[in-house]
Amino acid sequence: MSEIIPIFPIDIVLYPNQKVPLKIFEPRYRQMLDDCMSSNRLFGICIIDGQNTSGGWASPVKTGTLVYIVKCEDLDLTGSNYYIELLGKKRFHIKKLITPVIEKPGDYLAPEMPSMKQMLRKSAGEPLYFQASIDYFEEIDDNVDLKDWNYVLGKLELRIMETASKMGIEFENFTDFVISSGLKLESANVQDLYTLASMCSLSIESQQIILEANSSKEIIKILQKEI
Repeated sequence: MSEIIPIFPIDIVLYPNQKVPLKIFEPRYRQMLDDCMSSNRLFGICIIDGQNTSGGWASPVKTGTLVYIVKCEDLDLTGSNYYIELLGKKRFHIKKLITPVIEKPGDYLAPEMPSMKQMLRKSAGEPLYFQASIDYFEEIDDNVDLKDWNYVLGKLELRIMETASKMGIEFENFTDFVISSGLKLESANVQDLYTLASMCSLSIESQQIILEANSSKEIIKILQKEI
């Protein structure tokens, strides 16, 4: 069954059960944050679709992650600058995008952006942010072949050692590093693949392909190619 959630287009890929910090200062997303905090603390994040806009605003791609607001702080106690921490929950697909009620002002990126009061007055209190009707993907519950897992771990070790060498850092114990990162040596599931992917400084395009993958084998193939 579809549901409607707020959508935050931002060039961050967040996998289920991963965390990310953000600062919120734009009027439209301060409104979204207020709405979320007064309800279920949930919204969706998607990377920006560089090819399309809606109402002048940069549109999101079709696949994203439902996130839960774990922490929210008003940094200057004025309601204009927030620090939040997000936890990824579930992957979703956008069925229908709902455009913000007002079009993007021509000077929106100027040093003095419109105030929240100005934008709310123009919108008559309606959402200034994207919303979407969404469906959730089936959760991936298949285990990773141990041979494939050891292969990508080996490639990761080489990559880390090369990076450390360039920085003049001596990297000694990869096993300890793997365990401290929450990964396992003897087995793996899709969550381990997401954790590994988040550690590898992949391009945002590759991260998005991993998010859209529907099996561990698909993710393994991407990691084998990219690491």
